[in-house]
Parts: sequence; C-alpha cells; structure tokens
Amino acid sequence: MRNPQQNLSKASLFHEYWWLEAVAAGRFSEVQVTQGDFVAGRLPFCITKRKGLRTLGMPDFTHLLGPVVNSSDGKPQTRITNRLSTVGALISQLPPFDFFKQVIDPAPDDGLALIDGLAFQMHGFQVGYQYTFQIDCRANLDALLAGMNVKVRQPLRRAEEQRTVVTIDDSQRFVSFYMENLRKMNRRSYMQFDRFPILFSECRARNCGEILAAVGPDGAPVAMTFVVWDDRKMYYLMSTRDTAVRDTGSVNLLIWSAMKRAHERGLIFDLDGVSNEGTARFLSGFGGTIKTRLVVTKGQPVYNVVQSVKTIMRGGRSAQSTFT
Repeated sequence: MRNPQQNLSKASLFHEYWWLEAVAAGRFSEVQVTQGDFVAGRLPFCITKRKGLRTLGMPDFTHLLGPVVNSSDGKPQTRITNRLSTVGALISQLPPFDFFKQVIDPAPDDGLALIDGLAFQMHGFQVGYQYTFQIDCRANLDALLAGMNVKVRQPLRRAEEQRTVVTIDDSQRFVSFYMENLRKMNRRSYMQFDRFPILFSECRARNCGEILAAVGPDGAPVAMTFVVWDDRKMYYLMSTRDTAVRDTGSVNLLIWSAMKRAHERGLIFDLDGVSNEGTARFLSGFGGTIKTRLVVTKGQPVYNVVQSVKTIMRGGRSAQSTFT
C-alpha cells in the first residue's frame, strides 16, 4: 500500500494510521485512489463481523472518519469535480458489506468535503446530519468566559472553589472510574475499553491527548474527561461523572480547563456531538457555534430485514410488558 499521507490534504487526528492501529488493530483497512506515484484519496474503515453480518464503520473512540482527498489546485468548480470523482472511485472500491456507517466532517479542503455527501448519495447511500458545538479558543480567555451563559458560568465558579483539576496519567484509573459510574446508573458501555490503554499511551507519546480530573479536597475524583487534539482542533472525546456525589459544576470546570488548554495551543475546541435536547442546551451554554457533520449509512437488504425483525421483536416485548 502506498504512503497514505503523500500528496493529501491534512486529515484529522482520527485518520492517522497510528490512531486507527491503536483502536482497531487488525480490523482496520482502507481503499485508495492513486494518480501516478501519488495518492489522490483514501477512505479508512473498521471491519466488524457479528452474526454473519459484515459492517464497515468507525472504531471505538473514533468520532469522525470519511474520505481524505487531494482535490488539486484551480477553480472551486474544478476542485469540486475532482473531489466528486475521487470519492466516487473510493466508494466503488469498498469491499462487500452488509452495513456501512461513518461520520464525516464537511470542513476540510476549504469546506469542499461537504460534496462528499453527494458522492455517497449518488452511490445509493443515505446522508443524514449530526450536530456539534465548536468554540474558537484562539480568542481572549476573558472573552471566552464572558461568552458563556450565566447558568454555565456560575456553577463553574462554584466548582473552582471546591474542586481542583489534575492530570491523570493512569489510563486504568479512568476506565475503572468510567465503568463504575455506569454501574451506579445501571447502564452498560457501548464501547469496548480493552484498546483504551494502548490509545492513551500512543496519545501521550505524541503529546496529543490528556485525561483531566476534577477532584475534591480528599483527592477523590468527582468527574473526568479525556480530550485529544491535532493541529487544528481539540475534541471533547469522553466524559464521566460520579452521580453519587452532589455536584453541578465539575463537568463545567473540566470543559473550561480543556478550553484553556485549547487556547494555549491556538485550537478550536469541538464539544463533539449533540445527542439530545438536554445535551444541546448544556453544551450551547459554553458559547460555541453550531456545526453540522454528515452521517453516511447504507444497509443491504439482508441487514435491513434483520433490523426490521429486531424492531418488531422489541415492540412485541414492550407490548407484552405493558399489558401483563
């Protein structure tokens, strides 16, 4: 396989080969389009198989992926045409699958990556949207603080008086805290954490990831977050809080601490995905700008039938529990 970084525009942290190897190991692969001795485009993906169904998607801890393309120089119309052609060629090379899903940032390549959605649509994929908030932390810290909603800023100030933010260098401590907090809420993790120590070690070796903890006077953690960054953005990748502790501001404090670190590095801080109205209300209070991502999916007929049966079965169980 040719050098995937050669002649390509700068990709996100999640596209880096070392990242994909750390989180996916032998399940990572990609397709490429070449022009002479140069790579014009690459599309990485993670292969998983479950109950005979093959999925091409994104590994755990990887919140963005999608094509990386060199659309060349020239007029925007020419670059758009080049990008459409390259992404179409990448899609055509994808191996057989039952289900495909990736989240794409439309901002790269001067915003031309937005056209990737059209390329996927032309090949029978569905394109939806995911929302996130981004804060330009290159601004003055006082301006960033003033831009927050008072309902975010006041708990933050109280937390600053009661908590201390420290760096955690033990990945297992983060995993144990995360899993214990889920247990207290009677919830299960949708991610597998067996690769997290490897990922954390690789991030620390490259100085592009950090675990922050808000601790009380006794040194016990109340909340933790894991942030990662490349040369453009810092991502609020994971966060967890001990719900048994009465607290309303520790997560605010950790986000503010991460924003200050992004400010020191001259980065945009990406609050990394809005899943519901409550999350949107909370994250919007930090003064960011709403941004969209493309969610590209495609299910083959067999996969769609299996999912429909699962939905019917779940509905049947719900109805039974309601009326018995």
